[in-house]
Amino acid sequence: MATYPSLANRLPDPDYKIGYWGAGPAASGDPGPGFASVKLTSDQKILVSRTNSQRVLAKAPAGQKWNIDIGYHPMTQDEFRPVDAFLQSKQGALTPFFVALPQYNTPKNQKWIDALNGQSGVNGSDGSDGSPFVFKAQGAQAAGSLTIMIGADNWSTTVMGGAEEVSLPRPGEMFTITDSGDSNHTKAYMITHVETNTTYRAGTTQPTTPRLKLGISPPLAKTVNSLATINFLTPLFKVIMPSAVRSYSLNTNNLYKFSLKLEEYL
Repeated sequence: MATYPSLANRLPDPDYKIGYWGAGPAASGDPGPGFASVKLTSDQKILVSRTNSQRVLAKAPAGQKWNIDIGYHPMTQDEFRPVDAFLQSKQGALTPFFVALPQYNTPKNQKWIDALNGQSGVNGSDGSDGSPFVFKAQGAQAAGSLTIMIGADNWSTTVMGGAEEVSLPRPGEMFTITDSGDSNHTKAYMITHVETNTTYRAGTTQPTTPRLKLGISPPLAKTVNSLATINFLTPLFKVIMPSAVRSYSLNTNNLYKFSLKLEEYL
């Protein structure tokens, strides 16, 4: 008798199949359809007022979250049912799940991708040939910080054989954090700038040679423990459906029309 540890908690897509038994990823499972459109909104409440002299006073009274609107092409029954069944099992906002947005699955620079995946002829973080470089927080990082210091054993900006500028993550890419000391820290962050040992902001701490300082937005929602793992490949957004009311339409060609509104779960 075959058993499995848990049901799938990621929205099915072309890269993530769910088996008829409800678990994933499953090689023989049903893939989800690709997205026709994706709208990502940074939802940050800011209070703004002006004095009589027209000076601007602004503050953020609440944290930030990502809102995601997903549109699908008209779908056949076989394409629609895996998505419909998965979402029905989540019962609206009662059960959070994860979604991968295709525009953030793969970083821009190939040398950076090679470092994250591992490359033959290069010893990765565990010292073996072809193993990946695993980037971790260097020291505890305080909640509210707009930067995070990271590094990986055996890594440098030129270890993959390319110049520094093609061997780094780039602004606009996303990451998440896996922290063994806080499994509830699932916030998704965007990189706003990257500082290295050779290029860094004046008046700040210079990163050591194998380290990177990432500028991020929003600020860290929680304290990050030392050696928490930073996830750059296929960062997953933890989300809920804000409403338990869902509907679809079926046209005369037996194609299903459906869209999805999601909010980040913190």
